[in-house]
Amino acid sequence: MTTSSASEGRFVNVRHVSPVSAFKIALAMSLIGLVAWIIAVAVLYFGMQVAGVWASVNELIGGVGGDQAITFGVVMALAALLGAIMSVLLSILAPLAAVIYNGVTDLFGGLEVVVQD
Repeated sequence: MTTSSASEGRFVNVRHVSPVSAFKIALAMSLIGLVAWIIAVAVLYFGMQVAGVWASVNELIGGVGGDQAITFGVVMALAALLGAIMSVLLSILAPLAAVIYNGVTDLFGGLEVVVQD
């Protein structure tokens, strides 16, 4: 990290991001996002249930000969599975992005930000 002073603040050049730090931050953020995702799906499910959407869909499924039903458990299981897959992908891709960023900054220089006191 390189710094130089200016009248409106300090210029800081970020040239390296640790892949381990990127992994830790991505893991924490993806777990928080997973919780938010599960809560959002539950609220949306109950809103659609009050509106009668699930009864209509289950009636349609029964009308074409299916014996399946879309229940809260099925919807939450699918939401949890998709959320877990996305959390794992984001946690894996963050260190990869940090390595790519470090390689690009070696070629072209880092990200310059202004820090004001």
